[in-house]
Amino acid sequence: MTGRREAVCGVSALLAVVLMAGCAGSSRTDEDYRSKAANTAEAAASAVNTALIGVRAAGRDKVTGPYISTLLSEAESDLLAAQDTFESRQPPSERADAVRERLGRVLDEAADALADLRIAARRGQVRDLPATAEALPGVAERLDRLEKELSA
Repeated sequence: MTGRREAVCGVSALLAVVLMAGCAGSSRTDEDYRSKAANTAEAAASAVNTALIGVRAAGRDKVTGPYISTLLSEAESDLLAAQDTFESRQPPSERADAVRERLGRVLDEAADALADLRIAARRGQVRDLPATAEALPGVAERLDRLEKELSA
């Protein structure tokens, strides 16, 4: 039951972050664009970490297949929503283009990893999820680093 509570709390926190990121308007300065990139990295890291909590619980047989399938689907949807919101922003300069490129690469990697997990869960490969998620901690770490760097 503790794994479920952690996952629900993670999803709730992620939803709040994504909603805040989604309220951002256009960027007129590099500083504002960096701030929105940092918010996006934070929201994406939250989605990835929510998935990791669920995957770890699945590896310990603490969640059901339908539950982890739903959790992973929602984490993926939250990540994609944050990514879509950020990518809809026009970078104000070439320097901002570099920020968009760096964050975009990590967001794409996160989206691919979460899609792989969702697919595996829906195929009933719940016990294999920890192996499928091998790249996810590194992605979460890169998102956390980007968020800190872009916030500074």
